[in-house]
Amino acid sequence: MESVDRKLRIAALQASAYEECSVAPSKVGLGNPGCYPFIVAGTHTVEPLTHAKGYMNQSRIALVATILASGIVLTGCETTNSIPYKASAANVIAIQQSLQPKKVSVAEVGLAPGVDESPLCRLNGPVKVAPGKTPSQYIKDAFQEELLMAQAYDVKGAPIDGRIEELSFSSVSPAYWQITMAVKSTADKGYKVSVKYPFDTSWTAAGACKNVADAFGPAVQELLKQVVTNPQFPALAGK
Repeated sequence: MESVDRKLRIAALQASAYEECSVAPSKVGLGNPGCYPFIVAGTHTVEPLTHAKGYMNQSRIALVATILASGIVLTGCETTNSIPYKASAANVIAIQQSLQPKKVSVAEVGLAPGVDESPLCRLNGPVKVAPGKTPSQYIKDAFQEELLMAQAYDVKGAPIDGRIEELSFSSVSPAYWQITMAVKSTADKGYKVSVKYPFDTSWTAAGACKNVADAFGPAVQELLKQVVTNPQFPALAGK
């Protein structure tokens, strides 16, 4: 495939050659010897300068479209959040008040069928919530961190399972993350929580998608708040 620079150089040469053409149509080899042959529908007919200019305008439009398409391809990459998760003080306190002296563990956080774990953001490609982590892994690690900070985590404690039933976002105003998760344990059938976390967006695709990735951590904090402040949370630890 020819490069855009090469196409631009060819177009410039064609424009220069067309300027030298006679206004009257002529056959290749006839008329002005400096005329650049414009091949139309397989014939070797040299079109008038007005048609040549029209052709050049079409060529330039095509080149602009190629350049724009190249820009789209180049910008179509993933957006990654590099902000590490930080346990919420409010969540830690809620866990301590609900569970002490009991302790729990986190078994798995999985996805319900049909939930997309690599949602796309405009033309910037998929959103990566953390380097090397899927959203479900991120939520599991965040839940473990909250429990560890509350000194309520024990690998021998009742294992809590999470299941993400909805995972979506909007990058246009009003921008938000929508996350729904069901939790249960070997001690209790559990319950379901949902959060719609709003955040600021941007006019540019790159800025808006960066905001989407950066807002996932706070959205997970709010999701886990709904988990640990639920009246049924203590039952997950068992009797």
